[in-house]
Amino acid sequence: MGAALTATVMAAAVIVAFQQPAHADSVWAMGGSVIINVQTGAKNTSNGTQWVSSIYIQTGTAAKMSYGCGKFEAWTQGFYAQAERCETGYWTINRWVGTGNYVCGAFDDFDGWPRQIACIAIRV
Repeated sequence: MGAALTATVMAAAVIVAFQQPAHADSVWAMGGSVIINVQTGAKNTSNGTQWVSSIYIQTGTAAKMSYGCGKFEAWTQGFYAQAERCETGYWTINRWVGTGNYVCGAFDDFDGWPRQIACIAIRV
């Protein structure tokens, strides 16, 4: 019975370790005309990581009706994605990101304007 109980406890610990944290914060940053909103979760101080669930990227301002079309990019430790679209980009990241890393979003329009980048720092 002792071995069965130990195996059950170990299996439960593994399941808990991979669950997404319930705590969430919305962190904003701006770089030029690009605004990013990064959804972060719990911090794990024992291994120096923080949960990052998603990144939303927007270009332009509603007041100026200047939403652009171009290449949106998102990246962080162990994650990179890009897509060509208009107005916004969104990616689900769902990963633990180590302290000292950044979560970034960028927009490069089709009309030759400079690439715009915004980042937040992960600090645990």
